[in-house]
Amino acid sequence: MSNSKKSLFRWAPAALFGVAVVVFLILFIRYQRKPEILEIDRLVAGPGDRIEIVGRYFGDGLDGSKLQVGSGTLTSAGIIEWTDNRIVARVPRNDGAVLVKVKTGSGMSNGVILADESRFPSVDYGPWLPGAPFIEYAEPPAGSAGTLVTLHGKGFGDKRGGGQIWVNHTDASALLGTEEPDLARYIEAEFINLWSDETVSFWIPQGASSGNIYLKKGGAFSNPVSMDIRSAAGTVQAGTDIQWSLRQELSVDRIGAFPGNSLYVYLPAPQSGPGQKNSAVMEPVDSSGYVKMRNEGHLSLYRLDELAPGERRLISRQIVVTTYPVRYRVSPGELVPYDPRHPEIAASLGGDDRINPDLVAGSAARVAGGARDDWTKSRAVYDAVMNWLDWQEDLSFESIEDVLAASAADSAGYAYLFCSLARAVDVPARPVGGIVVTSDRKTQEWWWAEIWIQGLGWVPVDPAAGDGAGNFSTDFRDEDSGDAYFGGLDGRHIAFSRGRAESSPLQPHPELRIPDDFYSLQDVWEEVSGNLESYVSRWNVPRVTAVYPSD
Repeated sequence: MSNSKKSLFRWAPAALFGVAVVVFLILFIRYQRKPEILEIDRLVAGPGDRIEIVGRYFGDGLDGSKLQVGSGTLTSAGIIEWTDNRIVARVPRNDGAVLVKVKTGSGMSNGVILADESRFPSVDYGPWLPGAPFIEYAEPPAGSAGTLVTLHGKGFGDKRGGGQIWVNHTDASALLGTEEPDLARYIEAEFINLWSDETVSFWIPQGASSGNIYLKKGGAFSNPVSMDIRSAAGTVQAGTDIQWSLRQELSVDRIGAFPGNSLYVYLPAPQSGPGQKNSAVMEPVDSSGYVKMRNEGHLSLYRLDELAPGERRLISRQIVVTTYPVRYRVSPGELVPYDPRHPEIAASLGGDDRINPDLVAGSAARVAGGARDDWTKSRAVYDAVMNWLDWQEDLSFESIEDVLAASAADSAGYAYLFCSLARAVDVPARPVGGIVVTSDRKTQEWWWAEIWIQGLGWVPVDPAAGDGAGNFSTDFRDEDSGDAYFGGLDGRHIAFSRGRAESSPLQPHPELRIPDDFYSLQDVWEEVSGNLESYVSRWNVPRVTAVYPSD
């Protein structure tokens, strides 16, 4: 054998070994660069939603690479961004849960599961209890009456619907997360600013105290979130409870009518607030002559059908309400501005047919002088009303102009002049309609006012009583009446309306009538329907039938 052939055979194994090494290296490198998905930013998404996939060895583009979602492959129209370690894409329509994979020339990646949101029902689900809303945190974590609070979380629902916010009032128990609160110890936040699935904002109600806040939606309570509720604006002193039993009656007689008539009446119940707790209304067993249709807030709607000449109809019901003496001590130097977005505050700054701040704007500015805080301005207005007016019980209130011209007024004139002056200097003020119980247990219509003090809420002011009017006396023996009724009540005031009670008539073009005497400020008192030509209604002042403890 020639030397050349011997040399060839000598080097053949080395060449084959080298080829094998090259092939091995190519296959090894190719295997090592196989795409790998490390994470995906969401596990549930709907068609068209944006998803982000993070990993490695995805390649630099769609040339030779593909993104597979289930059995389909995304085209360039569905790809937003593609780099070697990141892919951003739009989700195509798919059938339920699918695997997402990346395929390149180096192979197929591992798969991650992506569920189609449109194929699954949306369930409110909190991390602590299935099907319940979950509150992550409250912002700010502390506040006082009138503070706007925002709850952040999930499962609140896109709309409020029947959703409620409950804020601690007197609950001192240490509840576990899964225990439902005793709502008798909580106050519902009535004024909601915003409600979405992940954000709810509301104003802290008056009477709230430090403790838990709950969100209730669809019959399920959220987890509790704690809030510190206090105010540097001042303090509230409360006296001993007084429980009154009242007989409330409305009669209709002197009827002139033909068949096919109805009369609708809106009867008020006592309304809780400063110096007064919730009331209980008891309907009589025999309610012949009228039908109760519904309750609208603290107004009850009744219908009297087929009134006939010569007859008399009577609505009579028993009411139990608890009042107590109350005294607000305010620190003017600690007051902060109110939130004008608060619905009650906004309503108590404008004018209406009985409150006319524009008419007294100049006088109010002179009276308030250089006072900067709402408490000091209110006291200046209160003193001015008592200086300008003399008490005259039988002088019915018509307008602010009449009150100023006469320099005399009943309790309504005092209250409405005070509210007009207060609003003229940007102090939120509202009239309160109700009754007072005199020293001999007689009752009479009475009107006073409330001002909003940020951090404390509504504070009572009674300029007529402060001027010595009425046959009742203060329980604050260390003060004269002028001081006692500025920021205080004696437990004998029973409120039936705070501000205007909003209600809507039933008919598109109603015939509305206002009774001669009333103890509540509301949009609708009486609404006539059909062939009711004439009648006389008597809104008798509710009378005391019992009191505990007896005085």
